[in-house]
Amino acid sequence: MTDHERFSAPNAGDWVSITEASRRLGVDRSTLSRYLDQHGDALQKRESGKSTLVDFEAVRAHRSENIRLVDEGRGRDGGKPSATPTADKRFGGSQADWAARNIAAQAQDRELNLARRKRELTPTAEVDEMGRDAIGRMRNAFDRSVESEASDLSLRYGWDERTVRSALKSFARKGLDSFHRDVLDGLDRFRREVDATAADQADGASDGPAASAGLLQ
Repeated sequence: MTDHERFSAPNAGDWVSITEASRRLGVDRSTLSRYLDQHGDALQKRESGKSTLVDFEAVRAHRSENIRLVDEGRGRDGGKPSATPTADKRFGGSQADWAARNIAAQAQDRELNLARRKRELTPTAEVDEMGRDAIGRMRNAFDRSVESEASDLSLRYGWDERTVRSALKSFARKGLDSFHRDVLDGLDRFRREVDATAADQADGASDGPAASAGLLQ
C-alpha cells in the first residue's frame, strides 16, 4: 500500500484548515505548511473558499510515523551527530527553505494573476461614462436646490436674493469642480493601472519560457 493510500483514504478523516491543524499539533503554521509541501504525494489538500483544508488524522498519523522513524534512526546511532552535521543542516535547510519560498511565490503569482484577470474585466469606459453622468446629475440637483435655498435665506435673514443665489451657485460650482477633478484623476489612475497590468502580463507571457529555462538551469 502506498503512502497516498495509507494516509489519504477517500471520504474519511477530519478536514480542517492548516491553521487549525497546526494548533492541534502544537506546531507553527509555517512549519506544518512546509511539512505538507514536502509530503504532498502522501497528504491530500482540499480548497474551500480562501482556506486550504487537510485531513487532520492523516497528517497526525503521517507525522507520528515519520518522527518515530527519525527518532529510531538517531537511537541506532547512539544519539551521536553525523560526521558533517553543520553541512547537512546548512544545505538541507537551504533546499527546504528554497522549496517553501518557491511554492509560496507560485501561490502569490496565481493570486495576483487572478486579481489581474478580474480587474481586466472591469468596463473602464462604462465607469468613466457613469462617473461623468453622475457629476452632471449632481450639478442639476445643486442648481435646483440653489433657487429654493436662496429664496428661503432671503426671507429668513433679509438678504438680497440675487446676491445669495450668486454666492450659493459659486460655492456649489467650486465644490463640484473639485469633486470632478478628483473623480477624473481616479479614473485616469485606474486606467493606467489596467494598462500597466496588461503590459506586464504580455511581458510575462513572452518571458515565460526563458524564465523557466533559467530556473531549470
